[in-house]
Amino acid sequence: MRAALVALSVRGAMGQYLEALSLELGRHCQLYLLVPQHFAANALAADRISRFATGTSRIRALLQLVNPGAAIRVWKQVQAIRPAVVHVFNGEGYPWTLVWAFLAQKQGLPLLVTVHDPEPHPGNMWEWLNARLRPYVLRRATSVHVHSERFVTAVKAQGARDVKVIPHGSLAPRFLRYRKPGIQREPIALFFGRIEAYKGLDTLLEAGIRLNGKVKIVIAGPGRLPWVTLRKIERHREIFELHNRFLEDWEVAELFQRARVCVLPYRQASQSSVPLIAAAFGVPVVASAVGAFVEDVPAVGGLLVPKDDPEALASAITQAFEMTPTYPKELEFDQIAPRFAQWYSNHAG
Repeated sequence: MRAALVALSVRGAMGQYLEALSLELGRHCQLYLLVPQHFAANALAADRISRFATGTSRIRALLQLVNPGAAIRVWKQVQAIRPAVVHVFNGEGYPWTLVWAFLAQKQGLPLLVTVHDPEPHPGNMWEWLNARLRPYVLRRATSVHVHSERFVTAVKAQGARDVKVIPHGSLAPRFLRYRKPGIQREPIALFFGRIEAYKGLDTLLEAGIRLNGKVKIVIAGPGRLPWVTLRKIERHREIFELHNRFLEDWEVAELFQRARVCVLPYRQASQSSVPLIAAAFGVPVVASAVGAFVEDVPAVGGLLVPKDDPEALASAITQAFEMTPTYPKELEFDQIAPRFAQWYSNHAG
């Protein structure tokens, strides 16, 4: 069975997910990958990957993505593959995808769509725009994939007719290969991931100050920090350690080997790759009881706390020091990929 997997966003964790899925899914079907030209991973053989231009800056990308001619050119690449099914992996509310949804429906080609964030994250204009256009695509999709039962109702309300739940696969093997012997655990609570306003770093800082130096709070990831946050970190260097940049895989592995707890104080969430990575490194997880964390964190033996509650967060961090996580190997991509292949087969034309 030939399948075309199309992605419009391939940076950061989204690109890592796409790479891991493609590597395994290509063993179960004749998979072709269509991605932006900056996708560096060789997840499949060269003749199975087609790259297209999306712009070198946000403004250029926006201009390109509102160009229907560019959307049609990519669709012609899809047609040349002669797939039995097309899977739009992300960007389901981008203007290009609107064009593809109309063309797929007109041509009778099954269109499958993954929705990563059924609700836009607060403060993210791109996601807000994506959410406004998404229903026009979901109404025309043959089937829609989400990562948690919690989101089935939300995507049906947006027009999805058939919904498939396949959980988020584990990216842990990507980082586990960089483990080194001899790295000692430290009294560290680690926040890892892209820094965004909705991820509750202000709550984490307050929890760290309440712990009064008994626990070091390590914040690692790219993104813009407000000056108030930077000032607070600077004032309490004995409590906070900041790595405000993109980290290489080996650096991520080292931080998880040092940490005793992984903390996700989000105010709003869909799902995250972080709980599984932490559990694979033997690091218990403390997270806010929001989004799919309500399912994902207990599944790795972690603790849930109310959002925006620094006292509860500080208490849970201390409690988690004595816990041992559970790592569900059944969520690695060699186990997850056959479920995607079966989804494709069920809807193939």
